[in-house]
Amino acid sequence: MKDSDWLILSELYKNPNMTKVADLLHITQPSMTKRLQHIEEEFGVTIVNRTSRGLIFTPEGEYLGHQADIYLHFLDETHRELARMKNIGDSVIHIGSSYTYSKYDLGELMLRYRRQHPEVHFNVITESSDSLFRRMLDGTIHMAFIRGDYDSSLNKVLVSRNNAYVVTKEPIILSDLKSMTRIGYSTNHQTQKQLDDWYTEQFEEPAPANMSVGYIDVAWQLVERGAGYVCCFVPEQYEGQKRLFLTPMCHRDGTPVSRNTWFFYPKSKRLPEAQVDFIRFVAQDLKEKRESDGTQEVIV
Repeated sequence: MKDSDWLILSELYKNPNMTKVADLLHITQPSMTKRLQHIEEEFGVTIVNRTSRGLIFTPEGEYLGHQADIYLHFLDETHRELARMKNIGDSVIHIGSSYTYSKYDLGELMLRYRRQHPEVHFNVITESSDSLFRRMLDGTIHMAFIRGDYDSSLNKVLVSRNNAYVVTKEPIILSDLKSMTRIGYSTNHQTQKQLDDWYTEQFEEPAPANMSVGYIDVAWQLVERGAGYVCCFVPEQYEGQKRLFLTPMCHRDGTPVSRNTWFFYPKSKRLPEAQVDFIRFVAQDLKEKRESDGTQEVIV
């Protein structure tokens, strides 16, 4: 039975007048009479008796009229709940971020956005850039702040460019490194290759792997204790946080070893409004920072 048939039953049960209900539902009286007959045939009962006093509902008709109200209420509640669930789903942004960007930048960015849009929620995935890039390709996250240059059909905006340094407890000259312990840390493939290639370029031998830890913070702590040195890309916010010495890592031609951080997002034009709005917010935020720094915007 059609939903419109349940509506006819409900309205006729409330107001047993064929003419008035037909006008209310914007259908002709003959059409409504025909629909009522089909309902009676479907259930095999008589719903109303026509008398000189008007329509009189049979006991079966009263039962169906009551059930029609229950069904239409259920249908309305179902539509509203599904719409609510969709709105909640659309307002949750699954965002990926490298560990360092999460620590120094992402939190403040999300807080500023949520002051304007408290209805939007974030689910942050913090993993290596290699893993985040794969997640972007398979669609398990909506957008991501990723370290390194990855080629794909995704949109991306340049967020920052950081230089690499040798981090030590005391001042050094580069030749000292050959007799020191190098402390490695877990990072993405591109970053590791850049750091190792620099060492090979400087000393014409493979980069050593004397000690390795999971996080760069732990590596810095070991440097503070005099355990060795770390080659790493240093965020701007790092300066002044630790009393360590930073020796710039440069190629032989004098150019610094640097790494880009990109904001990746899909090219689809049918994204939920919350995602579209956050993408615009990030793009505007980066544009304002570049204008204040005097640097050029890069969108790919």
